[in-house]
Amino acid sequence: MSPKDKNSASTSSGNRSPHHNLKNIPAEWSERVTPLERTLVPKFAARAYHLPGNSLCADWLQYMLNNHPVIGICCHHRLHPLKTRQRCIIFLGSFAFGVAITNICYLWFISTGRDAEQEVFSIDLNAQESAHYSVTAGLVMLVTVGSGIHTIFDRFVWSVSACRCCRAGGTFESNSINSPNRSRWQDFGTYLVVLLVALVIAAATFIVILRAKMDGEGQTEIPYIQDNNTTLTDIVDSVKDFELEDFSFMKAYCIEFAVSLFVYYPFFDTVLFSGVLGCFRLPLLGGRPYEVRKEEKKNNGKSGTRRVSALEMA
Repeated sequence: MSPKDKNSASTSSGNRSPHHNLKNIPAEWSERVTPLERTLVPKFAARAYHLPGNSLCADWLQYMLNNHPVIGICCHHRLHPLKTRQRCIIFLGSFAFGVAITNICYLWFISTGRDAEQEVFSIDLNAQESAHYSVTAGLVMLVTVGSGIHTIFDRFVWSVSACRCCRAGGTFESNSINSPNRSRWQDFGTYLVVLLVALVIAAATFIVILRAKMDGEGQTEIPYIQDNNTTLTDIVDSVKDFELEDFSFMKAYCIEFAVSLFVYYPFFDTVLFSGVLGCFRLPLLGGRPYEVRKEEKKNNGKSGTRRVSALEMA
């Protein structure tokens, strides 16, 4: 090889993208998307408990800052696929869905003639009457069915909006990059979530109006659904007669929602983070210890492969 050819080869090697081995990914995109993004973005989208190289405290802090519905709006990592605007939409949808499911449970008790205040069991901490806590059927319904459906909705909206498939490090990253509508593919989940949240807000507004109308008039049948004599026009016209006191149940819900966000959420997510529920080994409940063990096994496998290749080459 002539000196000129050697110089040309070294120049082309020096200009080669550090990600030239990634298939179907243009060079300009490989230079723009760093290996750090391909590592962190999928983990952020999956709500990972552990990030490579993080200590226990650093992992807990990043998990809370990136995943908390309120704190995450301002404190999420700059590479997180969910930005401030998307998080605000998700938070609004979560609040509206919580309003809807809470009032649906309330309307179900009224329409079926069941007593939501019926005591299911009680807790006595001591002999004093002030230490007697009664757990009602309505509370059991909200904690089990209501909270379960609400959690499923929140996780579904999060997964659709984050949609790691077409983002950096995702399964279809190269396909979305080669597409002329790259940004649309990556933001498709966001558009879908906006539509879903709009429908949820509309449904929650309608349910709140129904409850306010029933509470104000003392009805035991759901207007328009069970009471066929009531039309949608009658329900809309009744809004102008409502007073602020008719929506007093919304004040109670706002307090419950705030307590769940800043008390229950950190507590239960810390329990999941610890991996206690999954004995530190189960995929879904193993928490951070499971992910750390999985990462170590992956790294050991890669190092083992490199050692074999080196021996074969020798």
